Amino acid sequence: MEQDVENSLFDLSIDETAKDHLRRISSWTMIIVITAVIGYVVAIIKALMPKTQGTQSEGFGISINTGQNLGSVILGILIGLLLNYFLYQFANLTKRGVNGMSQTDLNAGFYNLKIYFVIISVLVIIVLAFVLLVLLAIGAKAAGK
Repeated sequence: MEQDVENSLFDLSIDETAKDHLRRISSWTMIIVITAVIGYVVAIIKALMPKTQGTQSEGFGISINTGQNLGSVILGILIGLLLNYFLYQFANLTKRGVNGMSQTDLNAGFYNLKIYFVIISVLVIIVLAFVLLVLLAIGAKAAGK
């Protein structure tokens, strides 16, 4: 009896407007994932293309090579694929949960979205810490002159 009362308190109840919003969010998330994967393919193709020599600046003799090496491209793609996997899972499970009125699928979808934002947050903190260290190093070097 207690089990029935607990289930009735937490059953999934979503109105049609919320269902429509969740379906649209899932569709846009899938578009983002597909676009990102296409971008990764283009990045790999661009990284594998032969590098052109740096441009000669008029009168200054400066050679600039702005190409990225293959290792950094692959690392960026692996991180991106990891992130987009959780977005894909969110889109897939949320759409399935809304269409089938499955609270389990909807919860799993939102859990994957939570993981996505946790990973993004950790990466942002790491990048900001690295930028802070670089700025401190530059400041210390400038003060030491």
